[in-house]
Amino acid sequence: MKTTVIVNPRAGNGRTGKIWPQIESALINSIGPFQTKQTSCRGDAIHLTRQVLDEGTGRIVAIGGDGHLNEVLNGFIENDVPVNPEARLSFVMTGTGCDFQRSFDISGKWQATSEKLKDAQVRKIDIGKVTYTAADKSQQIRYFDNIASFGLSGAVDHCIEHSRLRNFFGGTLLFLWATIKTVFTHPNQNISFRIDDGPGEKIRTRLGLLANGRFFGGAMYAAPEAELDDGLLDLLILKEISVAKFLWHLPKIYKGTHLQIPEIFYQKVRKFTAESSEQVILDIDGESPGCLPASFEVLPKILNLQI
Repeated sequence: MKTTVIVNPRAGNGRTGKIWPQIESALINSIGPFQTKQTSCRGDAIHLTRQVLDEGTGRIVAIGGDGHLNEVLNGFIENDVPVNPEARLSFVMTGTGCDFQRSFDISGKWQATSEKLKDAQVRKIDIGKVTYTAADKSQQIRYFDNIASFGLSGAVDHCIEHSRLRNFFGGTLLFLWATIKTVFTHPNQNISFRIDDGPGEKIRTRLGLLANGRFFGGAMYAAPEAELDDGLLDLLILKEISVAKFLWHLPKIYKGTHLQIPEIFYQKVRKFTAESSEQVILDIDGESPGCLPASFEVLPKILNLQI
């Protein structure tokens, strides 16, 4: 089976490019020979993935962060079906947050992940789909492996993207700092939503998320009951809450004990739609491509994950 490794050398603030020769050597020992493709700009991994799948690659290993893995995933799927139903996706995480791998209890060290790929088993997992509103007001589609969210998390993405501190802080500390900083300026917003085929509802919220995986925001244990292959997304919406109370409860999300607090609305869903008269920013696997209105749905067991 032909294997291609797709590398984002800029992941982890450029660290991935520096250590790539070491990762390359470890992967050769683990999975044997492969061809390498390196990305040069945002969105490049989608096109490279599609290209090598069309050329007969049967296994792709993504080297980078959560956003890079998301791009590779979006190269795997077109019109809600796999480009190649037999192709397999693996990863070695070297980015800032590295949240998706936490759902598999995988070590944060790339050496351990690379070694683990030698005997990796294939598992069919669900994928999320978001139809959202882009900056030009067009409707776009993005698939996600981990978590899609709206509100505060999207604003946190923007904060991190434009902060010089991303060059100095590690993943968990960076996301915690950005969350605390952003919550003081990000208000509760009015959201109209619908769950599955149910009635329309309204809520004021700072944050909502649809989870396939369990962790986001640099090790926040956001969806402790989420399963990657149950055909459902875990919906969490933070009800209207003061900044002081939000900060009081914030440590609980790192422990996964926040589902019991009264301000959390929680339900497993197959589809969720939301809109707002305000600008509500999206976060899809650590990237912010647009805003509400948006719809979120699950595509059951369509990805062959070999990890």
